[in-house]
Amino acid sequence: MQNVDRIWGFCDLFVDKSYDLNKVNLIEMLGFNTIALNTHVEEVSEEPKKKKKKSEPTEAKDFVPLPVEIPEEIKKNSKLNILQRVTIEFSDSSIAPKLNKSENIKKYDIIAVVPKTLQAFQYACGSLDIDVITFDPQIRIPFKVSRKLYRQAVERGIFFELMYSAAIRDSMSRKNIISTAHNYHAVGKSKNIIVTSGAQNCAQCRGVHDVINLGFILGLNSNQCLEVIRDNAQRLILKTQGRKCGKHYMEVCNLEVNENKT
Repeated sequence: MQNVDRIWGFCDLFVDKSYDLNKVNLIEMLGFNTIALNTHVEEVSEEPKKKKKKSEPTEAKDFVPLPVEIPEEIKKNSKLNILQRVTIEFSDSSIAPKLNKSENIKKYDIIAVVPKTLQAFQYACGSLDIDVITFDPQIRIPFKVSRKLYRQAVERGIFFELMYSAAIRDSMSRKNIISTAHNYHAVGKSKNIIVTSGAQNCAQCRGVHDVINLGFILGLNSNQCLEVIRDNAQRLILKTQGRKCGKHYMEVCNLEVNENKT
């Protein structure tokens, strides 16, 4: 069995799909071993249904776009593990049937959501089959994150994300990110936190040690500063792999005992 640390290492699980993949080696030089390219899906208001003629075929449009295509040359030459991630905005439980019907969503490794209302947040924590809950750092969270809902999400293996690139761009985002981080510490002792860049270009990326030091500003202790870009990220990736594999059966036996019997 291969070592998990050697496979995934340090992770940045949100690099925007607009990032120039020809410069992806710079992220590797910063000390990262794994990245996730993010495709963002904005919430679309429901259009009124039009009556169709019987002769017209019914086409079900997938609201989730296909993942960004990674050139074969990048796959071949880069040592980075490159995953696919989708982040979906939603306001209520009507998102569930859309996710169930989507074929494109199955092509992503990581599924993240941006709950825009308290109802959506409750649904994400308690019911949705997702991996990450995140918020737009430019906007203050419009509702209270309760201890009960935070604990429920953690028990279901869901992770909470903090993105730092917005903090580089403007002071308001910086205040919101720090406030959110301290809130997570107050209600959930900063459990199941991942820190990502959300970078759109290489200028918004920071090295592994810089991100670890950033953790102290976000109210994390020394162990958590390391966990948010390594241990927690690896647990998240393993969870996503489990969802893709589905339920399975594994038998573990002692080889020495079996050898003695033969």
